[in-house]
Amino acid sequence: MEENITIEFVKEWIDKHNLTKDSFDRIMNDLIYNSGHNYIDNPSLRYWLIDNTYKFRDMLPVELNSDQQVVLEMLKEETIDRGNPYAGIYWLLEDDEYPNMSNKEFYQVLAAFAEWGLSHAEE
Repeated sequence: MEENITIEFVKEWIDKHNLTKDSFDRIMNDLIYNSGHNYIDNPSLRYWLIDNTYKFRDMLPVELNSDQQVVLEMLKEETIDRGNPYAGIYWLLEDDEYPNMSNKEFYQVLAAFAEWGLSHAEE
């Protein structure tokens, strides 16, 4: 009997195994060679991952380094304190003391901030 896999189930599975965007290639390789039984022990989940590869990739969080994590936490704090995300972004652009990041690292922080914001956005 095939189980109906929900987005919430997949998100919990990602959290349970501490998966990140860096895990994507390994998970896909495990699916191809049917060797992912350590992570993918549910046949219905296997089929869902195969059928929803791009959706799965987009669900995986970015793994941030310590400097990126500091900036992300400051963005969250400013957003919460001031009640809107614009304040956090404004702080980031105006503050000269945040760690120097490459463009890719900056985009990763913004992606993580967007994921956090979407999960905390008022409906």
